[in-house]
Amino acid sequence: MSDKEEFFENSNALDSLRSSDFDANSAYGEVIDNAIQARATNINIKFDTVTNRSYSHIETLAFGDNGSGMDATTLAKCLKVGWSSRFNDRSGIGRFGVGMILGAIHECKRIEVYSKIENSKNWLYTYVDLDEIEDGKIKGIPAPIDKTLPQKYENLVGKNSGTLILWKKYDRQKLSAPSIIKYAHEYIGRTFRKFIWDDLI
Repeated sequence: MSDKEEFFENSNALDSLRSSDFDANSAYGEVIDNAIQARATNINIKFDTVTNRSYSHIETLAFGDNGSGMDATTLAKCLKVGWSSRFNDRSGIGRFGVGMILGAIHECKRIEVYSKIENSKNWLYTYVDLDEIEDGKIKGIPAPIDKTLPQKYENLVGKNSGTLILWKKYDRQKLSAPSIIKYAHEYIGRTFRKFIWDDLI
């Protein structure tokens, strides 16, 4: 495996990719759908916000699950635009049409991923940062490394396996955080109700 995976599968411009015509809830739906396809029975979402005067801004958005996790090879590619390990997989809803990474960069500039498969001793970590790509600091997706989970998010994932995704540098926020959270709760409950009825937590 090479040291770095290129961020782009093709030569599409970064700004064009960030300007896709879909909303925040569809982006959230992609992450949840991936967790369901990874056989997660528990999916957690945590909005870390900061308030400046009357406006509440999302500082970090965390998604955690207890699914099967990803090995180093899969993790190295999961942030690659245009790549998927689940083409034609129908175990989830599969109707959002944007992909996890396209959904993420529509909302924020930095995505960090921690993942662990069963029987692995350590959590693996990689990330993509659009500012670092534009500045030439990184030319691709860094190879996964062993890294301890952030303590504040340990309770969002499974003990034996799972995935933690952190969205940072959230710069496409259209509403104050309380409104986004309210609409997200309604959307997720409605969209994934059949999975929730089947004991998805």
